[in-house]
Amino acid sequence: MLRILGILILTQIVLAQQVQEGSPYSRLQGLDNNYHVIDLPSIDTEALLAEDANRTNGTPYRYGYQHYVDFSTEDSGIWEETADGGLFWQISVTSESAHALSFEYDNFFIPEGGELYVFSPGYEMIQGAYTHLNNGNSGRFATPHLKGDTAIIEYYQPAATQGILSLVITEIIHDYRDIMGYSNDERDWECGINVICETDESYQGAINSVAFLDMGAYICSGAMVNNVRQDLTPYFLTAWHCVDGDNPSTFRFYFQKEASSCENTWSSLGPYAYSSDLLADADGISGGDWALLLIDDEIEEDWEVFYAGWDATENYPLISCGVHHPGGTGKKINYDDDTAYGAWWDNAADGLTHWQINWDEGGSEGGSSGSPVFNDQFQIVGVLTGGAGECGEGGWPDLYGKFHYGWNWEMEPNRRMIDWLDPDYTGTLVIDGTYVEVTGIPGDLNSDDVVNILDIIALANLIFEGNPTAEELAVADLNGDGILNILDIISLVNIILEN
Repeated sequence: MLRILGILILTQIVLAQQVQEGSPYSRLQGLDNNYHVIDLPSIDTEALLAEDANRTNGTPYRYGYQHYVDFSTEDSGIWEETADGGLFWQISVTSESAHALSFEYDNFFIPEGGELYVFSPGYEMIQGAYTHLNNGNSGRFATPHLKGDTAIIEYYQPAATQGILSLVITEIIHDYRDIMGYSNDERDWECGINVICETDESYQGAINSVAFLDMGAYICSGAMVNNVRQDLTPYFLTAWHCVDGDNPSTFRFYFQKEASSCENTWSSLGPYAYSSDLLADADGISGGDWALLLIDDEIEEDWEVFYAGWDATENYPLISCGVHHPGGTGKKINYDDDTAYGAWWDNAADGLTHWQINWDEGGSEGGSSGSPVFNDQFQIVGVLTGGAGECGEGGWPDLYGKFHYGWNWEMEPNRRMIDWLDPDYTGTLVIDGTYVEVTGIPGDLNSDDVVNILDIIALANLIFEGNPTAEELAVADLNGDGILNILDIISLVNIILEN
């Protein structure tokens, strides 16, 4: 009961990073925005890149310099009373030569009726309006990348508004790598194949489960995962080294960062989910590298996010693919058709905590960390710690922390993945993925609460007719590959025989 209550509390920490329709007050009123601009200390990009070149393998990929600041609405920027009796606040900052700027806040509160915007000079890019719907119990907030090296944060509230804006800008992130491709959309990153090139339906679930994870100044990859209740709880799996020491409440999850063609290296960001809570992790587990997050924001149905299946057994898996965001580029896919090797990461005494993959096609780079590797049933069996780098040059392998290593380890309850992904402790160790909530018994196409030969007949009819509904697919797609075929009939027969 306490753990269920904990879930309910966690899911209410942040309502969502909803953006409302609107336009900055200064733009509507034709103001000049000629207020004093705060110039942040200059940074040495070459020195940062040199540091990055020597970063330790198995650490997250840095793209931004973090300016730690303390700019609040009480002591920074300007306040004015507007002609209509409202209040107006604005602050402008410049970090010279930044490709983009992003912001993190504390003590964040917007009263109902107030509107906050972040925009570039000339309104080339506008973020907002952010409103009271963005308030959360944690008081933390973050706004995404704004193109250019100057940003204006502006707030307006009409007369008679109850309360007043509160925020403290605690961190301004200077993008020195152009991670979003705002200045250069021709970066040469070819660690894998653009996912748009893969048209085989069997790979689509794996592809659609993966997200680009922006932690603010650092990036990783990860994937949404199914749970035994199959109720679409937004559990997100990534690597422990990606979240260690960071604040998951300001993470952003981009599920549609994909190139528009096979040849393109640039990709638009698309929509994102915002904020998460750390549920289970490998902290203190020798050799482990996994972290399970709960996304606080709403996962929109039209994003077509797939909740990937997983295999928590210790069986040596036959590998099919890996999906990731190398260097922050659009989503890529690697291929293999071999059985993984057992391996250790940095200490043989820890045991064989990782799966070693020698890709037939593709590789990994900074930003790939935390991404999933899938077995031949397209179930997650591991999470990338690191390995080859430089897109696999030299033939070095990638090492993925074993999924089962974090399943039911000897640690306190609620720190293990089993406590969240099998909350009823059913003993399930293998599960397929899903796009939709599964409310019936898998394989029970007749909804009679039993799986028998009548369901085999119904499945055969669905395969023959084609075009199953999403609900039918959720119950009948026993292999989790997004299509119905003879393999699902075989799985259904096995279910009947086992029962």
